[in-house]
Amino acid sequence: MTWTDRVDRWTRRHPLVSDALLALGIAVMLGPPSLDILLVAESPAWALWGAGLCGAAVLATVALRRVAAEAAFVVASLAMAVTVTLPNTMVSPAPLGLAGASDGMEIPLFFLPSSAVYLVHLYAVAAWRPLPKSLLALGISVTGALLCTARTATAYGALPAGWLTLLLALLALVAAVAGTWAAGRFRFERRQRLAEEAEEAVERAAADERRRIARDMHDIVAHSLAVIVRQAEGGSAIAAKSPDRAAEALSVIAGTAREALADMRGTLRVLREAGRPSLAGIPALVERVRATGVDVRLTERGSADALTAGAAMAAYRLIQEALTNSVKHAGPHVCVTVRVTHIPGASVFAVEDDGGDDEDRASLPGAGAGLRGVRERVRAAGGTFEAGPVDGGFEVRAEFRAGERGAVK
Repeated sequence: MTWTDRVDRWTRRHPLVSDALLALGIAVMLGPPSLDILLVAESPAWALWGAGLCGAAVLATVALRRVAAEAAFVVASLAMAVTVTLPNTMVSPAPLGLAGASDGMEIPLFFLPSSAVYLVHLYAVAAWRPLPKSLLALGISVTGALLCTARTATAYGALPAGWLTLLLALLALVAAVAGTWAAGRFRFERRQRLAEEAEEAVERAAADERRRIARDMHDIVAHSLAVIVRQAEGGSAIAAKSPDRAAEALSVIAGTAREALADMRGTLRVLREAGRPSLAGIPALVERVRATGVDVRLTERGSADALTAGAAMAAYRLIQEALTNSVKHAGPHVCVTVRVTHIPGASVFAVEDDGGDDEDRASLPGAGAGLRGVRERVRAAGGTFEAGPVDGGFEVRAEFRAGERGAVK
């Protein structure tokens, strides 16, 4: 795992801490220039304090952009609304390095650099929340752009360039809002698409296995049953007229049935000896899910010498279902670790995810029937089953011990 992978995984497992660091970084960049404007402004002290507190609120709520995106957006919107209503402030251009500007320049306080952080909140709602909430945030932001334009008109009067300048200012604000919203929606749709592709990959793996089993059963049984039915029908038709030929038909039926039974036993013997057609397919299953962009890691230790066919099949289904659930409920940005450990007398299979991004969780809800089915499979195969939250994510685990009847926890 590269250091960038480690950083990415850590930020997803600790969204509040990582976003708090992001808020701190933005504050370091935009806080000083905003403070410079407030220090040289000639305005009522309460207005300057109000502008400073509102700017701080917009910056601080960046830390909540993933864990509470709607609440952070509402707080930022209210802070910006208050800032827009504050009286304009007189700013002397010399301390700010604005050469050529007229003395006593009057500006609205929402022009503080810290106000641009509001777009971070709009992006968060657009990227991580459903379309209705996203459209509501867009409407609020466009309304805010209109209010800012109107406030600019009251600050500068007719402006040097008149209404054309106001129109250009409005277009610039609306373009910034619309562009930010569009970028967020693009990420939302891409994340949904990746989740669907990953889930389809797991489902395809299950469908491939079902088709393989169906082909095997058809090859073993279909021909033998056809022969048995044909001989039985013929023997029944000639039984009264030619008992010898009827007896011959019964002999063929018995031989064919024995051959079919031998084939079935051979197939079951292969399954028992392999613990392995199912276990051997685990790396391919992991690779198919990984190919969709999901971060899946597989670790294997030991040899499955004592694992029964039923336990092997239950273990495969457990891994398959756990991968499906991780993608379905935690999203495509989840990190999943699959551990297969064989020790003398026991085998342990565990699938653990890190919970993914908070905004991805529960994007594709389920009823939990899959895990209940896996639990029953594990119990029927003599294993123990556990599933539950762990370290911000979710773990599914099964253990099979030689000679022991399993229990479900």
